[in-house]
Amino acid sequence: MKEQQKFILLSILFVLVAVRLTASFSLFAIKQSQIETINVKNLQDNSIAISNQKTKIIKTETKEYYYYEVEDYERDLSYSWQFKKDPNKNISVEDSLYITEDLRLSLDASTSGAKEIEEKVDQKKLIVSFDYHGDLPLKTAVKINVSNKFHDGEHLYLYYYNPTNDTIEYIMKDVKVEHGYVEFQIEHCSDYFLTGAVVNDAVNNPKSVNFIIIGLVVVVFILIAVTLIQSKNK
Repeated sequence: MKEQQKFILLSILFVLVAVRLTASFSLFAIKQSQIETINVKNLQDNSIAISNQKTKIIKTETKEYYYYEVEDYERDLSYSWQFKKDPNKNISVEDSLYITEDLRLSLDASTSGAKEIEEKVDQKKLIVSFDYHGDLPLKTAVKINVSNKFHDGEHLYLYYYNPTNDTIEYIMKDVKVEHGYVEFQIEHCSDYFLTGAVVNDAVNNPKSVNFIIIGLVVVVFILIAVTLIQSKNK
């Protein structure tokens, strides 16, 4: 009987370890979203500075993009925004956003959304809170320095806190840390966070991860059931 108990305990331990490894490494299965990054150094002649006491923003415009480099003096942060122009929309970023205020963000700040994330997610993470909340006018990519939290080469998951449903929602995986920075696409601004592992209670987690976890759990339950049946037949 003791050997059967050991077998059951080892089976459960196997599931826990397998789930952890699956959450950490399955993100390599899906390719990173392709984002064409502008080399701003080659475009400085077309740039203008927009500044106030809190921030300095360098705007660069090309035929295809609006690009904004932000130096936030008040929060000691540097990051950038990239908006892809839409030939079907006669719109500029400034038509929809107050640049010096709406393009600001905070890392691990004490916003209401960040507090909810802290309560719901206890694993290592970096919370990104945008001052502006709402839809963005154009396809957008944000580039942020995360070197204080993650190392180069790490592949991260991006999640979003939905205040309407009070849920954590999966957005994308395979957000790679390169030279201390990550870059990811968003469609609206609110409270997001980056983490190195799957958040099990989140909505719309990658199906491949969920299927593997469910499969492992089923296998272990079958093994336990077979063991118990064999024990009764002895």
